[in-house]
Amino acid sequence: MMYAYLIKARPKAGKPNLFTWFDCKSDSRADREIMNILEDNEIETGRGADYQLPVRTDVPVYDDLPVERLLDATWCERYELDDDGRTWQKIVSAEAGKKPETTVTPDVSASASPAPFDASAEFEAPSFEQVSERLDEIRNLSDEDIVDSHTLPFNTELAHFWIGGMYTATPNERAAANAAAMDTDDSYLQNVLLALNSVEACKHCFNHIRLSLLNNIKKIWPLDGKAPALNLILSFAKEWMAAINDTSDKDGKHRADVVDKWLTRYRKERIESGATAGGMNKTDRDPTLTHTLDTLDIEIACALLPMDFDIYNIPGGVYRRAKEMVAGKESPWKEWSQKLRHCPGILDYSRAAIFAVIRSAAPNIHMMPGSHQVWVNTKLTESNHAAPDAETVAMAKNSDAPITTDETSDAAASEQKHTETVSTKEQPEITSMGDGVFTVEGLVGGQAATASVNDVPAAEKPKKKTYDELHAELHEARKNIPAKNTLAMETTSNEQMEAADSNEIAGSPEVSTSEGANADSAEAAAAVKTDAEPMPAVEYPAYFEPGRYEGLPNEVYHAANGISSTQVKDARVSLMYFDARHVSKTIIKERSPVLDIGNLVHALALQPDELDKEFSVEPVIPEGAFTTASTLRAFIDAHNASLPALLSADEIKALLEEHNATLPAQVPMGGSLEETAQSYMTLPTEFQRIEADQKQTAVAMKACIKEYNATLPAPVKTSGSRDALLEQLASINPDLVAQEAQKPAPLKVSGTKAEMIQAVKAVKPDAVFADELLDAWRDNPEGKVLVTRQQLSTALAIQSALLSHPTAGMLLTHPSRAVEVSYFGFDDETGLEVRVRPDLEIDLDGVRLGADLKTISMWNVKQEGLRARLHREIIDRDYHLSAAMYCETAALDQFFWIFVNKDENYHWIAIIEASEELLELGMLEYRKAMRAIANGFDTGEWPAPITTDYTDELNDFDLRRLEALRLA
Repeated sequence: MMYAYLIKARPKAGKPNLFTWFDCKSDSRADREIMNILEDNEIETGRGADYQLPVRTDVPVYDDLPVERLLDATWCERYELDDDGRTWQKIVSAEAGKKPETTVTPDVSASASPAPFDASAEFEAPSFEQVSERLDEIRNLSDEDIVDSHTLPFNTELAHFWIGGMYTATPNERAAANAAAMDTDDSYLQNVLLALNSVEACKHCFNHIRLSLLNNIKKIWPLDGKAPALNLILSFAKEWMAAINDTSDKDGKHRADVVDKWLTRYRKERIESGATAGGMNKTDRDPTLTHTLDTLDIEIACALLPMDFDIYNIPGGVYRRAKEMVAGKESPWKEWSQKLRHCPGILDYSRAAIFAVIRSAAPNIHMMPGSHQVWVNTKLTESNHAAPDAETVAMAKNSDAPITTDETSDAAASEQKHTETVSTKEQPEITSMGDGVFTVEGLVGGQAATASVNDVPAAEKPKKKTYDELHAELHEARKNIPAKNTLAMETTSNEQMEAADSNEIAGSPEVSTSEGANADSAEAAAAVKTDAEPMPAVEYPAYFEPGRYEGLPNEVYHAANGISSTQVKDARVSLMYFDARHVSKTIIKERSPVLDIGNLVHALALQPDELDKEFSVEPVIPEGAFTTASTLRAFIDAHNASLPALLSADEIKALLEEHNATLPAQVPMGGSLEETAQSYMTLPTEFQRIEADQKQTAVAMKACIKEYNATLPAPVKTSGSRDALLEQLASINPDLVAQEAQKPAPLKVSGTKAEMIQAVKAVKPDAVFADELLDAWRDNPEGKVLVTRQQLSTALAIQSALLSHPTAGMLLTHPSRAVEVSYFGFDDETGLEVRVRPDLEIDLDGVRLGADLKTISMWNVKQEGLRARLHREIIDRDYHLSAAMYCETAALDQFFWIFVNKDENYHWIAIIEASEELLELGMLEYRKAMRAIANGFDTGEWPAPITTDYTDELNDFDLRRLEALRLA
């Protein structure tokens, strides 16, 4: 359906009125599209702007309509609205219909030079035949019928020059130019118009410069060849216009150099041969063979076949099967051929590069034109065509089914054809729905998902449900939830919640918090794990096709292809930040294992049975576990008290002294001569060795006493440590010492806590220590998020509040709910891949509901301002943008936010539905961000958030303060 809009300028703005038209599916889409067009052209409308809001009119039926979606500033000079405000009619001037007083035959040469002609601009003058035919045509025309070409709309003027027009245009020429500009089948001209519309310098130059630019474009890419890509024309036009505006280029040498460079790059000797796709560089192919676009088609077909063969010596069977694909224009050959044929210089790329870019692509990438083109542009970057690198050759040889000889080629080709037929039936079918939207039938559980809910015809869209209808249906569905699907809620005291409603979670197993139940469950799990065979690891595709995917792990989804809503939000921060985070990746933000209470609440409310996959809860300290140093000391004291008593040092000393008392006494030496003599006389006769005739000196007598004392048994020592005393006792009573050694030694009651733990372990190997349990939990070898018992208690309280809420509980426990489903698709406008993952989705009789669970902290917000604060939260955090992206990609009809306050013991719930206007605002902001991202990928430019210098001005409040201070 066609739509036309008038954008009136305000009288004081001094700007012309604007007009545009375009084709769109529905009224609502048209209203959004006109705002997109205005935004793309930086036209502001509404209060305070130069232009009023756009007004929809009837589509005019005239042959000089501007190009679709172009804002024409000259339309209102020729046409005006009728009294009904919708119908366009031509403006009748006062001089209309008057014949000039004198009829003058127009001078073609004069009209062809409105500005000084620059010979260096390579202008191609019209032929003599063209001039003669034109003179015959204009002889019967008045001066008013012949207009200067610069008065025509920009696209019409370009088309006029493109089809051979001169600096003036007759009615027939204008009609032909309009028809050419609107001919969408002429891809070459359409690319030229789009490219030159993007080069601002082309809009403000002399006509002969525009004509020269068009002639040079035709010279580089002749009309009889393939239409060049839009980006090539755009690059050449920018470079050529930059040379035109170079004031130092007096003789036009710079412009000539630009043209020569592009001729050398894209045409060279192919001007004579007619080939425009390359073929002048040496490649890895047999130099005796001529490589053309036809032989390229055969290579493409061979690369699509899965058989294993030497790519430089293609077997006959493979070659014949490839020719069949080309002749029958089979898919995906025709899509690959279309993409590669249009690549500049494609014939210069090696055979290995052609095979590699095809064989390393996703199997169904040809079903997605935008992604297909991005893949080709990204991967086809070979520089050494004659000697491809090892990685390229390895990808080129990637294959599964072996085939080695010509004799087996036919059989293998036939078998491959059968395999393709079978796999086509078994594999998910991707079907185009138009406008870059695809559906995947049977991709997950036989369900189909579309990339855009707006593509469903209005008559087939389910009716949006009111809150009361929604609440009633949710309540009715909740009655059918099996009673056994309950989740016991732990609290600080480990008691179960009494409210049955807050316990019900559909599809969740029963969880018991008792120690016995945990032990039984652990034993059962261990038995199952021991007996069962190991489960094979799940393999996920490296590239996700458009569609719906359930059960993708977080790490797989976040590493998958496609732009997520988080990345779009980063682009709204600035394109510089987006580039640093997601393109060049100079900013790395790894997920920290530090707990986010919101993630914990999210897991408990949506997927409680998978809590242990991501979180590690602080272990419960069992009763009887050693927790502090005092408990260790108490155990050691009790253990030591139970042991048989050991001999003390005093008791050992007494035994030693008693032994010493039984020994004969030593003869004292004496302190004087008389005492020594008396001691000597007590010695036995045999030890009195001093002769009668010898003098009895003290020294001689002491020697005899010492000799005698040496024959007596020595007394044991009675001083020293207990161990030293035990050694003395062993010399006189070894049996008693051996008996003492059999007694268990008491544990030490001093030392560090670690030493005391080791002492306890020595006598109680099965002892449980709180420090060891907590240390093992904190070591976190699996890298999970650590959750303390207090944090879990808070999260469980929030979970209980959610499940007890009349609406939130119904949404979270609905039997047909799906959680964390991943959707992959394409943005219709930019062609970029996108992915979304709403927290919750529910299908109610064809109405698809989506919801996100959000935790907030608003304990200090007054009740009267709470709704405004929640709205600010949605806008500031771009929740509305994510919701619009979810609705578009996941085909959701209504969207809700479940807000829950996470402040301790203050867990109120707010259920907020996204209005149509809020979703529209989010969609427009999403579209704007996506266009910016696409432009960044196209140009490689990622501007910072502030790119221009500015003067800081006072706001109204500051101005009032300034005025007050001036008057003070």
